[in-house]
Amino acid sequence: MRRARSAVSLVVPALVLLLLSMPRTTPRAADSGGSLVPLEVQSRALREGSARVIVELQLPGPHVPSGPPIGAVASAQRADIAAVQSQILSRLARTSYRLLRQYQTVPIVALQVGSDAIAELEASSFWVKRVLPDTVKAPTLPQSVPLVGADEAWIRGFDGTGLVIAIVDTGVESTHPFLAGKVVEEACFSSTVSGRSVALCPNGQEQQIGPGAGVNCPLSGCWHGTHVAGIAAGNGTGAEVSFSGVAKGAQLMAVQVFSKFTSFSDCGDTPPCILAYTSDIIAGLEHVYSLRASRPFASANLSLGGGLFTSACDSERKGHHR
Repeated sequence: MRRARSAVSLVVPALVLLLLSMPRTTPRAADSGGSLVPLEVQSRALREGSARVIVELQLPGPHVPSGPPIGAVASAQRADIAAVQSQILSRLARTSYRLLRQYQTVPIVALQVGSDAIAELEASSFWVKRVLPDTVKAPTLPQSVPLVGADEAWIRGFDGTGLVIAIVDTGVESTHPFLAGKVVEEACFSSTVSGRSVALCPNGQEQQIGPGAGVNCPLSGCWHGTHVAGIAAGNGTGAEVSFSGVAKGAQLMAVQVFSKFTSFSDCGDTPPCILAYTSDIIAGLEHVYSLRASRPFASANLSLGGGLFTSACDSERKGHHR
C-alpha cells in the first residue's frame, strides 16, 4: 500500500480541528455574571425574529478534544453530551426554537432561537457554557497549487493509493474524467432558513447520506469542490491530460455543506450566492469522523472561511481553513 504525503490538512481524531477549539472549564453557578449570548445574536433575533446559534455545553467532566477516546471513556463522554443536550432542549420546550443539528462527539448543539429562547439560554448557565453565532463561510481557493514536489513522491511510491481524502466543500462532480471512480463516500448537510437560505441537498432535505448525496450543487461557484478534489487526488490518465493531483492514487469522500443564500446582506451585490453555516460544516466533519473505522482517511480538506480576528484568540478557530 502506497501512502501520500498529502498537501491537505491531516484529520485529527475526535474532531479537534472542527471550527471551534473549545477550552474546558467546570460548570459555573447560575447566578454568575456576564452574558452567555453575544449582543450580535440578540440583535439579530430582535431584528429578524430568530437567530442561528451554536451552543457550547457545560459537561460534568472535562471533554477530550483530541486523541480518539476509546471504550468506556468514549461511551461516557457521548452520554454526557447527549444528557446535557437533552437538558437544554427540555428547558427550551416552551420557547420559540428549532433544533438544527445535534452532535455526538463534540459538546455543542446548533439551534435557531427567538428572543424568548435566548433568555432561557441566558438563564441556563449550569448547562450552557457559551453561545456563538452560527456564522457563514465562503469557498476560497488559491490561484495556483504550490510546488510541493509531488512528482518526486510518486517516484518513491507515495501517491495516496489505499487512502481516502474527505472534501468538505460544495460537492464533487464524481463523473468528471479527472475524478472517475474516485468518490467512494458521499454526504450532504445544508440548511433552509426562511428569507435567508435554501438547502441544496439533492433530496431537497437538509441532510442526505449515500450515493449521489455529495454531488456538486447547481449554482455558480459550485465547481469549487470539484476543483479542490482535483487538486487533492485527480488522476490525469483517465482524463487524458499530462498532470494529476497531489495524491493521484487516493480515493475521495464528497461532503456538500453549502446552502443557497438569497439576500443582499449575505451575498453583497450579486445574490444568490453559496455560503456554508458553521453548524453544517461541523456536521460534515463529524460524519467523516464516524466513518474512520471503515475508511482509511488520510486527510480532510476545507478550502473555505470568512472573518478575521484582530488579536490572538485561543478559544475559537476562524478564517481560512485548509
